[in-house]
Amino acid sequence: MFDGLAGTGRVVSSAYFTADRQELVDFLRPYGYHEVTLDIGCAGGRLGRQLLNAGLTGRCDGIEPNTEAAMQAAGQLQQVWNVPFEVGLEQTPWPDYDLVVMADVLEHLIDPWRALAELHQRMRFGARLLMSVPNVRHKSVLLPLLFQGRFNYTDAGILDRTHLHFFTRASLLDAVHQAGWRVIAIAPFIKRKYRRGWFPHRLFSEFLAVQYFLLAEK
Repeated sequence: MFDGLAGTGRVVSSAYFTADRQELVDFLRPYGYHEVTLDIGCAGGRLGRQLLNAGLTGRCDGIEPNTEAAMQAAGQLQQVWNVPFEVGLEQTPWPDYDLVVMADVLEHLIDPWRALAELHQRMRFGARLLMSVPNVRHKSVLLPLLFQGRFNYTDAGILDRTHLHFFTRASLLDAVHQAGWRVIAIAPFIKRKYRRGWFPHRLFSEFLAVQYFLLAEK
């Protein structure tokens, strides 16, 4: 089910595993404290450590298929499973978690719809799911496609060549709802340069959003 960086044969710099996710932390902040968190695709553990340092969770475990990243995460989180997602489904104590994080993971899954449904089935009532997902409706994808007929994959970003699926705001909401989740909040992540001054970024948010942040509840 899971096709992450460990299975791509791609060489990834250590910076990829330690990327700052303060915007996602800030998105979660208004929705309170979650006692025990599982970060699926936790990379080097940076996001989990940020959640711990921000006082948004009391414990954070992780699942990470890339061995180098999992070793880094082991120094940041309480427990880390260096296994693919489907193996982690069988090994982790799901009833313990009141928050599961999938930051830039859904687009790497072979069957993201099945993954969302399985998570919903395994997690306890009232548990939450936090995700960040690239927005394929971003202008950097739409304009070359519309005017040049180009849909060129890249080493990173929205058209990262390791992405197996692409989502817009609407298709992401559909996938989450179909799996049985209730959406609490969804917000576009728009680069700071578009959020300054007079520019009407809210009017064009679906074309300026690099990602969507989403929080759902069972």
